[in-house]
Amino acid sequence: MKKSEKRKKITIRCRKCFMVDSYEIEEKKEIKCKHCGSKIYKIDSI
Repeated sequence: MKKSEKRKKITIRCRKCFMVDSYEIEEKKEIKCKHCGSKIYKIDSI
């Protein structure tokens, strides 16, 4: 990764524990909550 390249981050609230955090977008990887480990959905972005 070059210095000028940045990965896009979005802020998402977890449906289970309601914690809000920023996550990097990767199409092939499933996103899990950093706090409780449940699946995160992009539709819940703030």
